[in-house]
Amino acid sequence: MSTVLLTNLGLLPNAGLQSALRDYLVVVGKTNVGIVAVQLGSILSGLEGATGDQAIYAAAAARWNSELAASHAYSSNPANGMGPIGNPYFNVGTGTTLTVTNGVDVLSGTLYDDVFLAPAPGLLGSPDILNGGGDGGRGDMLMATLGGGESVAPKLYGIETVIITAGESAKFSSANATDIKMLWGDGATRPATFADVSLKTTVGVQNSLSGGPLTVKFAGTSGTLDSANIVLADATGLDEVIVPGIELLSVYSSAGNVATTTTNTARITADAAEEIRIWGDQALTTTVIGSHVEVINATGLTGALDLAFTTTGSTPVGIIGGTAGDRINVNEASGGRVAIDAGAGDDTVIVGAANAHEVTLGRGSDTLTIVGLAGATARDLDTSSDAALGRSFIRVTDFESGADVIRLFGSDSTAKAAPASAQLASIAAASSLLDATALAAATAGANKVIAFRYGADTYILVNDGVAALGANDSLVKLTGVAALADASWTLA
Repeated sequence: MSTVLLTNLGLLPNAGLQSALRDYLVVVGKTNVGIVAVQLGSILSGLEGATGDQAIYAAAAARWNSELAASHAYSSNPANGMGPIGNPYFNVGTGTTLTVTNGVDVLSGTLYDDVFLAPAPGLLGSPDILNGGGDGGRGDMLMATLGGGESVAPKLYGIETVIITAGESAKFSSANATDIKMLWGDGATRPATFADVSLKTTVGVQNSLSGGPLTVKFAGTSGTLDSANIVLADATGLDEVIVPGIELLSVYSSAGNVATTTTNTARITADAAEEIRIWGDQALTTTVIGSHVEVINATGLTGALDLAFTTTGSTPVGIIGGTAGDRINVNEASGGRVAIDAGAGDDTVIVGAANAHEVTLGRGSDTLTIVGLAGATARDLDTSSDAALGRSFIRVTDFESGADVIRLFGSDSTAKAAPASAQLASIAAASSLLDATALAAATAGANKVIAFRYGADTYILVNDGVAALGANDSLVKLTGVAALADASWTLA
């Protein structure tokens, strides 16, 4: 307990008392300052109901006791420890701690790394003015709890980190804040909204158990190439981050306060995003939804990625995986073509047959699943020419027979055809790929699947209920595969 802190709380209301305390601390020496602080704290806590000459301390003592209660509540919460991206709690206790009241507050920090607390709903309000000061420290912090339906836009100056625990339908606006670098949504019941957020502010979700949608509305978006940063740390509930109006979205998956959490789980909805970059050191399970997404790049993610992507537009999409063990599942809501590079290996890729996808599996033992083959819902196979056929089949590269597995799910019951060696030789000797595929369809028969070689590649044709080659058949090319082991492809 310092003279500065006591003065700021109004517990040393005149210069005489301030001088007396400084002189006393000099007399007792630095080694006894801690004992003096404990003694003074005990005395001051009992002055809340003081009368007579000491009544002048009553109001300030009430604020002091409120400060103690808030500090105890915070420090006794096991979730409040080392945070992600550095440590958002690094400055607790190193500067002045100030508690917001349920009135109009005008509070200024006096040391570097000050902490402003609004630990209960109804304390932080739009009229409040909180000033951390330009002290050059590592950062001042506001920690606030908003009740359900609360909407606040306090005036914040020199406060670099804001941590909001938001009740359902609560709204925090940064319209009147000038210096926020990190804005956290901390373990909360949502939906909630962060509004008027600067594009220079990183927004995070942490310590989430129940979770829910958090809408982040950035200010100053121009609709051309706006970029924003999102951080997930211990997002383990039903979190969804909704980010409208941002073309380039960076999502960082980080470890949080709970050591047992090894995977963040959150849904990302970005209606304007053209590129989404996923990176960080923590595994991530996410569903990405966007109608304009052209690239999802997870090469910077060192933890495993479990990505479900829904294409709600017709734009071709490129997806690049990261470390080994990724799982990429594409749901073609409107038929956008997807090119997938699974990354480091031992990956699982799931695509539908509604488009001419391109899949690169990479190293390791990968599993590729293709669903919806051969039928009215599959992409039409264009049999008008060799070139047209080449634009309509699914292309797979880096498939290693004997190590990788391709799993084929037809629209109807299918079975593997058993062509004779002479039949396969005739297919391989055809004058064109189109002729070879037509011969393969006739050889296999209705509702059959046949693997055949043509040139340097292996093809798998999934026939519909008609024995001849038609638009409702599906064709998969395994680039550079000269021979396909029977165990490397399965039907379901």
